[in-house]
Amino acid sequence: MTRAILLVACTTALNIVVLYFYNILWHIYRLTYIGRQFVILHPEPTQMISTILGNDIVRLSTDTTLAAFVICMINSACCQIFYISRFFYQPQGLINKFALWGLTLTAVVSIYINDQHGFKNWAAVIPITIIPTLCVFTYTFKFSARLLPEIGEVIKAIFLLKKSLFHLLLRSATNSDPGSSHQ
Repeated sequence: MTRAILLVACTTALNIVVLYFYNILWHIYRLTYIGRQFVILHPEPTQMISTILGNDIVRLSTDTTLAAFVICMINSACCQIFYISRFFYQPQGLINKFALWGLTLTAVVSIYINDQHGFKNWAAVIPITIIPTLCVFTYTFKFSARLLPEIGEVIKAIFLLKKSLFHLLLRSATNSDPGSSHQ
């Protein structure tokens, strides 16, 4: 629990710095000749970028990091339980994990943040969500692997419990049979 809280806090702080950096770069870009031309020729993307960066950066960063953590945790928990992690996550190298899982989860987090904040295009939110998602998704897979069993282990434990209870009941029934102890 402590590691998860530290992960979310550090990722939120990093994302705040990145969003402030995005904001500064956007203002500098708009002051350049090419930036002024972009603003004139592309008013919709300009408005969208300004709307996204015009939000409270601390709140947006916190919302994004928490959403990334929860979405990645739900995904990794399902993957752990249903053997998906064993075959499609764990054998992959770091670059493949980032390409397959990180970018896919970034798109899911972007769609969620887009809906929550009312932005007009989820793809435009990807630069906001990529840092938190890539920071937390590998740890959520590690947390799930440590905390959750695979469904086969649960089923095996249920069958062993059922078998043990059956033998226990059978043994207690034969020990409590009055006719069997006198013979």
